[in-house]
Amino acid sequence: MTARPEDDSPSIAALARESFYRLFADEAIPLAGNIAFRIVFSLFPFLIFLTALAGFFGNEDLAEGVVNYLLEVAPAELVKPLAPEIRSILTVPRTGLLSVSALITIWSAMGGVDSVRVGLNRAYDLRETRSYWHIYALDILFVISSAVFLLVFALLIVFAPLLLQQIETHAPSLRGHLVTLEQLRYPIGILLLTVGLLICHRVLPARAHGILALLPGVLLTVLAWVIMSSAFSIYLVKFNTFASTYASLSGVFTAMFFVYLAALALILGGEVNRVLEMRRLLRNERYLQQHDGEV
Repeated sequence: MTARPEDDSPSIAALARESFYRLFADEAIPLAGNIAFRIVFSLFPFLIFLTALAGFFGNEDLAEGVVNYLLEVAPAELVKPLAPEIRSILTVPRTGLLSVSALITIWSAMGGVDSVRVGLNRAYDLRETRSYWHIYALDILFVISSAVFLLVFALLIVFAPLLLQQIETHAPSLRGHLVTLEQLRYPIGILLLTVGLLICHRVLPARAHGILALLPGVLLTVLAWVIMSSAFSIYLVKFNTFASTYASLSGVFTAMFFVYLAALALILGGEVNRVLEMRRLLRNERYLQQHDGEV
């Protein structure tokens, strides 16, 4: 009896071994360092653009609201050194969305997006065939879309408590069945991570993949980030050596090291998806050969 392609599934150990082999073969360690540097470098320009975009729509508080939410979800020990500088950026009114400085800011923020694109192309064994202008426009669109998405999310943060208050006022019997935004803070944060990663894996590489094909690597990356956040927080509390090594710059280097580990997990997710894709292609090829032999 001819075996169906899906019957020949790799073990988790074999999948992990092959994915990690590819991770090192694709030189992910230096590539993750490049991603970490460019993301940290582009973080503040992106926040400046986010503030300018919020001011353009007439409400600078939207940017502050969404950033405060993200700071609350992130590990406290990790963001604590950077939080004052981030909030200081948000307090400066910026409305010149089309100024030269704003365009330079967008260009700086594009660096983090482009480095992720390169990393995912490497993981999926893709050679970039799109033109430079295509990639440039994609990076700009990604930065602008990310900022707009975060501002829309900020509106939900603002209006969700008001909606809950109205429901409690007009339907007090439902009060015990409602959940607050505080209770959903971490689930919403994880959902944002998952959606953001799916968009990155879907849009940035040179070839688009199906959502279901991307889910294993995306979920693995989210799980790795959640575990890393908890472990890194414990390490910073009990065994922190960054302060003694880097002195006043320890906050920056701590953030960069964490983003470096997160970038490795991001690339690993792409490697896992690629291994699964190659396994599926191999199984389908074997099945077709066996089926043709029977015919």
